[in-house]
Amino acid sequence: MRFAALSDKGKKRSVNEDNFFVNEKLNFFMVADGMGGHAAGEIASQIAAEVSASFNFSLVDPLEDLNNLTQLINEEIIKKSKKNIDYQGMGTTFAAVLIKDKMLYYTNLGDSRIYIYNQKNKILKKISQDHSLVADLLRKGKITKSEAFNHPQKNILTQALGLEEKLDLDQGKLKLEADDYILLCTDGLSDMLKEEKISYIFNYNKELKIISEKLLEKALSNGGLDNITILVVDWNE
Repeated sequence: MRFAALSDKGKKRSVNEDNFFVNEKLNFFMVADGMGGHAAGEIASQIAAEVSASFNFSLVDPLEDLNNLTQLINEEIIKKSKKNIDYQGMGTTFAAVLIKDKMLYYTNLGDSRIYIYNQKNKILKKISQDHSLVADLLRKGKITKSEAFNHPQKNILTQALGLEEKLDLDQGKLKLEADDYILLCTDGLSDMLKEEKISYIFNYNKELKIISEKLLEKALSNGGLDNITILVVDWNE
């Protein structure tokens, strides 16, 4: 299975608090966007990547695996934040997928995103649900999609790993189709590029490396206000 991954601190941040991890053998992919003072966000997202790397996937029930992994990451971040005063309040978003037998299993918490782009029908579909104030307003019909993209409070999260013991995860599964590409990204990409532009870049570029580079280049040229992490996967290979 082919993939391309890029992570950049952007133009305004001094530290990159994003992390990602790939297990090619298991077809597992994740991105995490950390938050918290004293560079604690970097620690939280790093914990997400490290726990993912050491987690024992049974693959009997991939959704249960993802649920257990997410709960474990949450516990580890909370445990570490209690031991170090500088880490108190740290947290991270978490978006992860497992691909098995032409099925995509996913879990998400926060505002990192999982998209599917189909090269044949040229349709980009966001399959994850954001946990944010603006996403709640959008789902309730109180603001439009365009207003959500430009909303001054769009970075206020309603959930993240490491903040509370109880999680309300966004999880699901779907059957992958021929010509599907999977995109995982932090909000450093999705806050800088509207979905129409993301779709355009997929439409006019076929190579994963070029797609990821074009996405990063455009996010930076549009301001690069946050850390940017991009994972593009071609599951057909």
